[in-house]
Amino acid sequence: MPKVSVMMPAYNAESFISEALDSILSQDYSDFQIVVSDDASTDGTANIIRRYKEKYPDKIIAIFNPVNLGVTANCNLALKHCVGDYVSLFAGDDVMLPGKLSRQVALMNGDPECVLCYHPVEIFDSDTNKTLYVTNQHRGEDVYSTEDLLLKGGIPGGCSIMVRRSAMPEGGYDERLKTVSDWLFFLEISMRGNLRKVDEVLARYRKHVGGASRQTYSLLAESLYALDIFQEKNYVHSGLDALVCQAKARYLAGEAFRQLKDNPRTALRLSAEILDLQQSLKYQVLHLVAWINCYAPGGRFLIGWPIVRFKYFLKRVVG
Repeated sequence: MPKVSVMMPAYNAESFISEALDSILSQDYSDFQIVVSDDASTDGTANIIRRYKEKYPDKIIAIFNPVNLGVTANCNLALKHCVGDYVSLFAGDDVMLPGKLSRQVALMNGDPECVLCYHPVEIFDSDTNKTLYVTNQHRGEDVYSTEDLLLKGGIPGGCSIMVRRSAMPEGGYDERLKTVSDWLFFLEISMRGNLRKVDEVLARYRKHVGGASRQTYSLLAESLYALDIFQEKNYVHSGLDALVCQAKARYLAGEAFRQLKDNPRTALRLSAEILDLQQSLKYQVLHLVAWINCYAPGGRFLIGWPIVRFKYFLKRVVG
């Protein structure tokens, strides 16, 4: 039985999946299986997977869905075939850097109470291959507890995450959430042990048109619903209600910032909703900024340049 299962859901990834698979197969750690589940791709993804399966029959378990199941259900199908002590979460369009699996396995082996570990990743533009930024470069971004996961909105770069299989919630990802079930999944795991960081950049996360990171507003309601489910599942824990309220405010704030440029009225509405959840100076400032951006003459011009830097300062430095 392999020590590590690399879980790789895939959909229409023919341009990227060979690089993703090669980056796993070239790791300096060999005690792993790859469970790749193609979710009824309409391009050549399935054929590429078949070729790799034929070449590496002892390493790769290939699943081909006859119909599209969606992100969450496809991940759960792949999880059912993961038998390793540790599950490395990956995607058909990301890239492992050398040493990723060995570094994370060493950390998990050395800390039996560690249920999830992660590392910084390069976020890169798919079209240009240019690195846009590197995650977790400030202490304010790091995640070591359930509270951190709630208040920091998760762990940037899901391809960095390795979890202890015995700590996963029964049933895996919650299928009431069709797309953004990973946040709830990590929150549930975090309740069962320690979260640790490997302080090395060990993967590259691809940003491209159609990626989930470009669809945040359409997924807003589902993301907030994930917090409701978490609260429901853990209602006996004191102090959780206040943390979930703070988490919702922070999540809405992130989306309000994104909407300042694309839809000022939406940004203003979201900033008002935040103040219903939590009154704090930074959110009052955000609401003022959204109002100026929406209504003041020349407001969009004045707000446009500094707002990205202000968001960066709040998120990565202030916390």
